[in-house]
Amino acid sequence: MTRALRGVAVCLLPVLVGLYVAATTFGGGRFVPWRPVMVDLDVYRRAGLVLLQGGDFYTLPGSLQFLYPPFAAVLAVPLALLPTALVQIGWTVAGVLALLAVLHRFGLHGWVLSLVGTACVWFVEPVTQTLAFGQLGIFLVALVVLDLVPGPRVAARRLLPEGALTALAAAVKLTPAIFVVQLLVVRRTRAFVTAVVTGLVVTLASAVVAPRASLGFWGRLAHGDTGLGGSIIYYTNQSVMADVVRVLGLGGGAAALGLALSALVAALGVWAGWRWYRRDVALAVTLCGVASLLASPVSWLHHFVWVVPLALCLIQHSRGRDAADRPLAPLPGWFTALGWIFVGWVVASPFRRLPNGADVELQWSAGQHALASTTAVLGVALLAGAVVVAGRTVPPDPAGTPAGVSAAARPGS
Repeated sequence: MTRALRGVAVCLLPVLVGLYVAATTFGGGRFVPWRPVMVDLDVYRRAGLVLLQGGDFYTLPGSLQFLYPPFAAVLAVPLALLPTALVQIGWTVAGVLALLAVLHRFGLHGWVLSLVGTACVWFVEPVTQTLAFGQLGIFLVALVVLDLVPGPRVAARRLLPEGALTALAAAVKLTPAIFVVQLLVVRRTRAFVTAVVTGLVVTLASAVVAPRASLGFWGRLAHGDTGLGGSIIYYTNQSVMADVVRVLGLGGGAAALGLALSALVAALGVWAGWRWYRRDVALAVTLCGVASLLASPVSWLHHFVWVVPLALCLIQHSRGRDAADRPLAPLPGWFTALGWIFVGWVVASPFRRLPNGADVELQWSAGQHALASTTAVLGVALLAGAVVVAGRTVPPDPAGTPAGVSAAARPGS
C-alpha cells in the first residue's frame, strides 16, 4: 500500500497539470467546467462508432478524416461506447502516465520524475499539443521505449516478448515500423520475428473485423494514396517531404523527390541506430525515432515527442551513466550542442509564427521556407553527426554488450 501511495503522489502533479493543459491549450476549451477541444480524439471515437455500425470509417462526415490502419479503428471501439468526458479524462491521464513511464525507463524516479514530467507536460510543445488534441503520439513513443530501451521496470519481469509492443505501435500507425527494420539490422532476430508475427496477426484480425475497410486502406496505400491530399503542405508538417513539396509545389515530380529523400533519411536513421546499438541502445532507438519523424510524409509538430527521449539521452551522456548506472562514453561537445539545439528548436517551434492556411505556404519567401525547413535540416545533421561520432566512440564493454543490456539479453543468448 505504501508503494502505491508513493506512486500516486509522484503522478498527481503531472496528471493534474496534464488535465489543465489538455482542456485549455486551444481556444474555447475550459478546465472547469470540463470542456476540452480534443478534435483528434473525437475522430478516433467517431471511427470506432462507425465500425460498430458497419460503415466505412475512412469516409467520416466533416473535414477531419481517420487515416490510421484498421487496427487503430478496432482499438477505438471502446472509446465510442463510453461517455465523452470519461474518455477525455481517461485518455489524458493515460497519456501523462505513459510519458512518466518513458521518463522512468530512463532512470527518473521520485520527486525528480514528478517535476520533470510536469515540466514536459507544461513546456514541451509536442507533448502539450498531443494532450490537447487527444492524440496518440505519446503512447506510440512509450510502446517503443518500453519495448526496446533497457532500464528500470515497474513490473518484476517483461510481460510481453521483445518486439511485441513495437509491432502494436506499427499496427496503429505505420511510422514505428522503422524500429522493426532496426531490429533486423542489429540482429535482434527473435525480437524481429516477434514483431513481424505480432503485426501480421493483429492486421489480419482487423481485416476479419473490417474486411472492406481493410482492403480499401491497404489498396490505396499500395497506390501511394495516404488520404492527406494537399494538406501535406500545412506549416506544422515538419517532415522532409513537406519541405520539398512546399518549395517545389504539389506536382508528381516533387512528390517523387520528397519520397526518395525521405527513404534516404530513414536509411540514415537506421544506419545511425545500428552504429550506436553496441554503444547505447537508448540513443540508438531514439535516433531511429527522430528519423521516423523526418522520413514520414506527415509529421505534425505534436508528433515530435521523441525530443523527450533525445534530451534524456543527452543528459545521460553528460553524466557518463545510463539508467542502469553503467558507464557511457562522453559525446563530443559539438554533437551535444547540436542535439540540444534540435530539442530547443522543436520545443520553441519558431515556425509557428509563419503565415499559414489556404495554401499560402506555397507562396512563402525563401527566408520563410528556410525557417520552416530548419527542423529537418537540424534533424538530418543530427543523424549524420551520430554516424560520425559513433565511429569515434568505444563501446563501454569490451564484450560488446550494449550499454544498459545484461549479458542474458545479448543476441543469441
